[in-house]
Amino acid sequence: MPITRAKKESIVGDLRDTIGKSKAVLFARFHGLSVAKVTGLRRAFRREDADYTVAKKTLIRVAFRESGKDLTMDLPGEVAVVSGFADELSIFRVASTFAKKEKDAFEIIGGYFEGQFVDAKTAKMLGAIPGREALYSQLMSVILGNTRKVVFLLDQVAKSRRTTENV
Repeated sequence: MPITRAKKESIVGDLRDTIGKSKAVLFARFHGLSVAKVTGLRRAFRREDADYTVAKKTLIRVAFRESGKDLTMDLPGEVAVVSGFADELSIFRVASTFAKKEKDAFEIIGGYFEGQFVDAKTAKMLGAIPGREALYSQLMSVILGNTRKVVFLLDQVAKSRRTTENV
């Protein structure tokens, strides 16, 4: 059953608004996913303040064009558009994790990040970047690790001086 013109305009308007507000956008192919898995994926994206939308590719292209971003990449098969509103990388992390579990049914095909379209390889690399808290803890570990080394070195120098003074 074809979609009415009014419904298409509504879908394009919603997509345009969502794309305009989002910090990052992800495109994924989802052929063969069960309803239960899609529902779980939608919940995972919602927890990350993201929106999972399925629309016709022509409507997706029109929405991007109307939002000032001309979609130049090829979108094969059935396409889901995930728009992230909080953390730019969280949608890529969630999608990468889900794609590893559902290799045959879910595939990342690209995205829009920091003002430019990215291919599938780059989108997957963005998904491999840890979260902000993990990056902070790694930074602190490096800083504290070097501080510990300096303290250990100074302690060894002090011990060696005490040993030479006692002789």
